[in-house]
Amino acid sequence: MSTHSPRTNSWVVFDLGGVLIRIHHSWKAAVAANVTVAAAQDTTPHPALDIQHHHAREFGKLVSDQQCGLLSHDDFCKRMSELTTGLVSPANVSRIHASIIVGVYEGVEQLLHDLHMQGVSTACLSNTNQHHWEIMSHIPAFAAIQHRHASHVFQLEKPNPAIFQAFERATQARPMDILYFDDLAPNIHVAIQVGWRAILIDPQSETVPQIRRALVTHGVLP
Repeated sequence: MSTHSPRTNSWVVFDLGGVLIRIHHSWKAAVAANVTVAAAQDTTPHPALDIQHHHAREFGKLVSDQQCGLLSHDDFCKRMSELTTGLVSPANVSRIHASIIVGVYEGVEQLLHDLHMQGVSTACLSNTNQHHWEIMSHIPAFAAIQHRHASHVFQLEKPNPAIFQAFERATQARPMDILYFDDLAPNIHVAIQVGWRAILIDPQSETVPQIRRALVTHGVLP
């Protein structure tokens, strides 16, 4: 007779951008955040936008390679600059890239504290890169996450099922004990396929109330 271990929800795992960390969700938005008022009055498209608009395949490959830890930040910025034929310097690419990280959603630190007080293990599993990882390391809420894992460390990207399995091996967490939050439906779909409970978050609204509601529903928080 087969037996099944009960779900315990002893692990709560978060994506970062759009769940715990507020970000610009597109290169265009990051460019706009860096354009001066004077430049914003110019109707000529900013040359940094050409990277994504006219070099979509190359842009996607560079982002993916950086997220998988295959491309250093300096090389990423240099090659992005080359896509603009030097109109945007590597230094300015780096500045735009850094500005993708906006800050933390309100209430994240308290949420993590409450989970830890309940004896729940917290973790992140994010598609990110070493440069953003270093920026986030200075955010107290990021440092409060107990187990931090990401694509550039595993050299795998979500929604590849292998990255979820790599996380399980690294943490010894059982799929049945994981409650996972992400803002992208394909990642949620694959997480469910590999046996995790997974909740889709809307990054355009405050995320912590959404997370708390789900945690109460699943019996993680009172």
